[in-house]
Amino acid sequence: MTTNPPPATSPEATSPATTSTDATSTEATSAGATSTDAVTAGATATPATSTGATTGVTSTPATSTTWGTLRTLLVLAWHTDRRAGLVLTTFLLSGALSHGLVGVFLRELTDAATAGQAVRAALWAVAAGASLAAGVALGRAELALMQDLAERMGLSVQEEILTLTSSIPTIEHLERPAYLDRLRTLREESWHLYFAVWALALVVEHTAQIAFGVGLMAAVHPLLLLLLGATVLPSLLVRGRAARHIDAAAERTAETTRLEEALSETITSAGSAKEARLSGAAPVLDTMAGQRWEQTSAALTTAGIRAALLTFTGSATFLAGYVSALGYTAWLARNSQATAGDIVLVATVGVQFVTQASRLAFHFGSVTSGLRAVSRLSWLRHYATTTHPNTTELSVSQPPPTPTTPDVGTARPASPAPSAGKPVPEPTVPGGAGSRDEQPLDKHLDHGITLRQVSFTYPGTSRQVLRDLDLHLPAGSTVALVGSHGSGKTTLAKLLCGLYRPDHGEILVDHVPVRHLAPEYWRHRISAVFQDLARFELTAAETVGVGDLPRLHDFTAVATALTRADATDLMADLPHGPATELGDTFEHGVRLSGGQWQKLALARASMRDAPLLLVLDEPTASLDAPAESAVFARYAEAARRHPGAVTLLITHRFPTVRMADLIVVLDNGRIVQQGTHADLVTLPGPYADLHTIQRDAFT
Repeated sequence: MTTNPPPATSPEATSPATTSTDATSTEATSAGATSTDAVTAGATATPATSTGATTGVTSTPATSTTWGTLRTLLVLAWHTDRRAGLVLTTFLLSGALSHGLVGVFLRELTDAATAGQAVRAALWAVAAGASLAAGVALGRAELALMQDLAERMGLSVQEEILTLTSSIPTIEHLERPAYLDRLRTLREESWHLYFAVWALALVVEHTAQIAFGVGLMAAVHPLLLLLLGATVLPSLLVRGRAARHIDAAAERTAETTRLEEALSETITSAGSAKEARLSGAAPVLDTMAGQRWEQTSAALTTAGIRAALLTFTGSATFLAGYVSALGYTAWLARNSQATAGDIVLVATVGVQFVTQASRLAFHFGSVTSGLRAVSRLSWLRHYATTTHPNTTELSVSQPPPTPTTPDVGTARPASPAPSAGKPVPEPTVPGGAGSRDEQPLDKHLDHGITLRQVSFTYPGTSRQVLRDLDLHLPAGSTVALVGSHGSGKTTLAKLLCGLYRPDHGEILVDHVPVRHLAPEYWRHRISAVFQDLARFELTAAETVGVGDLPRLHDFTAVATALTRADATDLMADLPHGPATELGDTFEHGVRLSGGQWQKLALARASMRDAPLLLVLDEPTASLDAPAESAVFARYAEAARRHPGAVTLLITHRFPTVRMADLIVVLDNGRIVQQGTHADLVTLPGPYADLHTIQRDAFT
């Protein structure tokens, strides 16, 4: 099972032109459409306080009122295309007027015909036809404009979601289930956001048409307003309740849906499909995915049925009011208090009124769903800019940032290290994100990198992965981290890179706390390759060039990086050299082995000329031992030639480890040994034990 249950659709959701032209549709048709519309109108709402208190995922700020959210929605549409918005508004109001006049012209036509005034009747017939034709033409123009505006707005919103998510300095949020659930809901239901602009425009048109119809009804008899108006409110109220049923169901099934998607991806992706096929687990995984899909589908279907029943009840109430109004007009005509034309007017306007009010309720529900999506987008903006103040808030009206050399500001003087167990306070950054007045780091390290009582716990867990680390990595040194799986080696590397923030303690670079540095600035001074390296399916040159974005298309720099990583032969063997497209999921893409991807990753990490920190986290696991030793030997020699940096190696192969100037042994999140290979191999402890085990295995 590989897909999620799709949302129900309706004619109103796809063809706004019918809203303007279907002046003579029956209430039965409208009620039927409305029942389905209720399912579509529901968006996935995320309660603002559902998980934030315990997971660190904060809710939307309290100032995000309904009016503020509506204003945000209008600003999004306005910034997408102001001219199209103004033209669309003009078309909507003109269409509302033209269709409203149809009832007036039909009344005059009826009265003229019953009075035997043929010429006058013909003129009114032409006027009615012209008004109806104008409404049809305007409806088609509205459709084209709204589709274009909604699509462009949707693209901008998706870009903003990706930009906000990727620009948060750390990666902790990507490991928070509550955050991932909300983000998935926002991305999956973001179509509600830009459809809401479409629906909002139709709400304006329907409201104008209803207001015009109210005036015409009042001209016949004021009691008609009571008969029809008293049934409008129940219809709108049940719409809101129906949407809440959908919202609650989507919220409950968000995590189950993510699990279903993960299981389906495991079965269908090339990387994991091999084991799934060979182990025979594919059918079991597919069954598990199907069970999750059925759970989600059942919950959403149940909520949809309840919403449809509620909506049908509201529509039936409204239909009863319409029939009563029509019967009362006939009684007035029988008592000579109304004309035959008035009956035609009430019948025509009444049908329009019922239809438009029903669709107004539907589109109002869509607007409500869109406002909830806007609230979720506001939550993401708030989370990215307030929870992580170094992230600049982006508007969908702004283009994505172009790769540039980070703004090197000034760093604050080093602050005293906090006492053990005390949380590190968040710094106040003058000027906001991207604006720094701290002293910059030098182009090389003089002292090195120091950890003082650093501890870290992964979000949503209680076990400390790293505990009270005190460590100094001297400038110009090559440092190897050694330890069993799960000892905290990769976590420590990510902390040094600023991808995580310590729970306690402090990391200093040449006496400057990392937390006082702009994240983009510190990242610009780092190069890294991790064991779960990224496989950018771009051209071969671009796959390497992304290691230093300002020089993405600098082929001289790419060639230099390939030489540093001893990967020039790999590039030469590709069918189109640097222009070869990588990745077997594309028609002309080339499949690479794991070792080849690792060589390109090493070249990517070599793009920056003089990083202050180079992290090599088992990047050569797919290479044989001699090849790995040769790679690390080159980097160790380069580190000695350029003593103003720290090179951090993580590997399980001791012929590589022994090259390091400093070896740090981790066990269960603590530093248990440190020193040179010559020192540690003679001392009783985990390093000597691991060395002996590996030596005996190879001999």
